[in-house]
Amino acid sequence: MTSRLSLLAKSTVAFATLAWLSSAGCIGVSAKRSSAAGVVGGNVADLNVCRAGVRVADDGAIDDFEDGNNQLSLEGGRDGYWYSAHDPMGSTIEMAMQEGGAGGSEESLHITGVTVTGDESKAWGAQVGAMFMGKPPYDASKYAGIVFKARAAKAGQVRFNIGDINTHLEGKVCDTCWNHFGKTLSLTPEWKEYRILFTDTRQADGWGHPRPAAITPSKLYNLEFKIGPGQTFDISVDDVAFLACR
Repeated sequence: MTSRLSLLAKSTVAFATLAWLSSAGCIGVSAKRSSAAGVVGGNVADLNVCRAGVRVADDGAIDDFEDGNNQLSLEGGRDGYWYSAHDPMGSTIEMAMQEGGAGGSEESLHITGVTVTGDESKAWGAQVGAMFMGKPPYDASKYAGIVFKARAAKAGQVRFNIGDINTHLEGKVCDTCWNHFGKTLSLTPEWKEYRILFTDTRQADGWGHPRPAAITPSKLYNLEFKIGPGQTFDISVDDVAFLACR
């Protein structure tokens, strides 16, 4: 498959200075549990616990990439764009559309590049993300998580992160930002579906302030696929959407 359409020009600044560009399943019936303890930065919606399992929400489409541009779906009151960024120490990343996708779809997102090793405060790697625009933060409290399909030309790891009011610089809460709630995934050469429930996300150990008890789905800023240091990567992503309880 060949790259057909360049999306957004990649950032050449460190992630620590990346700014806003305008500035498993469960069983039974749906229930909720409070996650407010230890969380700062405003009122926090309860996390959805889906006792009957999860499904793609009726208005859950974030992007299926079939339109061939970098704008997110406008469903669910959302707007936004895809972006790329890398550290200033020599890491690279290219983001483009490619022909073909999961399940016979016509297009998908293609991410390639190389990340260097070194001091991880500076050589942190590279990422492709989706920034929610409109009137941020975006209220995703009615959803239970995010689903997408992905594969890697060579098996490797990627961390899927979700930035909220407590971890994103735009939230104006964190003094040590960017340690988003997320989950480390092992990608394979075959397309696979990954379901990331909000209840299953965690911050990385050992850094970040504040360190709340849970993500705040009612106040989201972005989602991202982050590749750590010392990797050569070739990743495809398709059909990104919010999950809802059955």
